[in-house]
This record gives sequence, C-alpha cells and structure tokens, in this order.
Amino acid sequence: MVLGGDALEGPRYIWWNFVSSSKERIEQAKQDWKTGRFATVPEEHEFIPLPE
Repeated sequence: MVLGGDALEGPRYIWWNFVSSSKERIEQAKQDWKTGRFATVPEEHEFIPLPE
C-alpha cells in the first residue's frame, strides 16, 4: 500500500501486529490482547496467542 501526505513525526515501534509511536502503548496492547480486551473479528472464532 502506498499512502500520500505529510511524513509522520517521530519513531514508530512495531511488534507482532501492533504499531505505535509509544513503547508503553505496545506493552499495553500486549496485555489487552492476552486478557481478551480486543474486540473479536466477525466470523472468526480462533484465538491466536501472542508470540513468545
């Protein structure tokens, strides 16, 4: 995918399927995923655990 527009300011952190400009937010997303706080995907019933 190619997107146009102004460049993003600051660093971006990527871990698994999470992308953020904050490492703390990535850590919070990990905990949210482990505890099931993300909304489910319609028609999808399999839970995919975080990589170790």
